[in-house]
Amino acid sequence: MKGYKGYISVEIPTKKYIKAFVISQLGEKPLLDRHSKYGRSLYSILESNRNPARLEYSELRYNTSLKIYIPYKTHKNRGCSLNHTNIKDFNLMIEDEIKHRFYELMNHYMEMLPSIEGNLPHVRKKLGIDIDSWSDDSMKKDYYRHRKSTGKPIFYKNIITRYVRLKHNQHFAV
Repeated sequence: MKGYKGYISVEIPTKKYIKAFVISQLGEKPLLDRHSKYGRSLYSILESNRNPARLEYSELRYNTSLKIYIPYKTHKNRGCSLNHTNIKDFNLMIEDEIKHRFYELMNHYMEMLPSIEGNLPHVRKKLGIDIDSWSDDSMKKDYYRHRKSTGKPIFYKNIITRYVRLKHNQHFAV
């Protein structure tokens, strides 16, 4: 695949679902300049290559890499490398956004259909993350931990109101 004129490619080690999310949001060849949301964050942490052990660290923690494109001017001014702390910070920034959207979407869908398994396909579609990138079990565990940490009920109970007929045609909700 050819790059873009005036842009240089940068490989960022990341997790599969972060890569899938960025590609679904920005396209197959993500352009990150200082005017884009992710580009502003990336610009602040880019630096010249001072840490050759960067790849060794990232291969232990991250299982794939994301190829993005930054303007040549940014490369000239800031460089195109990330140290292990900056790799972690960039991934955490995007992961926080993914998790925030995930929790919002799951809470919304759970109000309509109180089934985690039933709502995961809809949430995946909205986030642009496939099952190979983020497994169902992992998503369920993450949502469970979120509900528990925020003090919300762990599982929704399907509340059905029943009416019991009392004397003199009075009704009482059970």
